[in-house]
Amino acid sequence: MSRLQMLAPILAATLLTAGCASTGPGHCRAPIGDRALTPAVVAAQGDDVGEAITWGGTLVSARHRADATDLEVLAYPLDACARPLLRQPAQGRFIVRRPGYLETADLTPGRRITASGRIIAIVDGRIGEADYRLPVLEDAAPRIWPEREDAVGGAGTRVRPWISIGVGGGRGWSGGGVGIRF
Repeated sequence: MSRLQMLAPILAATLLTAGCASTGPGHCRAPIGDRALTPAVVAAQGDDVGEAITWGGTLVSARHRADATDLEVLAYPLDACARPLLRQPAQGRFIVRRPGYLETADLTPGRRITASGRIIAIVDGRIGEADYRLPVLEDAAPRIWPEREDAVGGAGTRVRPWISIGVGGGRGWSGGGVGIRF
């Protein structure tokens, strides 16, 4: 049996399973703006209104306003696809202001959220007994991350099932294999 004949089934399996592991176009949206411009930095400086930025983190609370929905978020650094990295130190709090009404029944505290838009204001607020300044980021379509990231895939998460393919060769031998992990 030639090497090509031995590799043909492996190559066919690779092509057939490649589509199964794909999360589709548009899944990964890179963050915009200066990553050093965190909500804590903006709150302290107070002069970054108008900047376009992507921030993300975990939802603290949701409030309906007459013309918008405000989502208060505890910010964390983002990965290359703008997914909050919750094992990193927090970077302050901010408000995502979504124009119009957003149903918040499924938005429980702790849900991961990412927003991209312009900083439109810095407002005074309170966290417990402490005064706090919160930048307001306007975003018409904030991204609410699924509760189970294993199910969605993408950079930084695992696609289930996990498929690995290996091919090797050397002096007088060749081989290959396919592994599937659930």
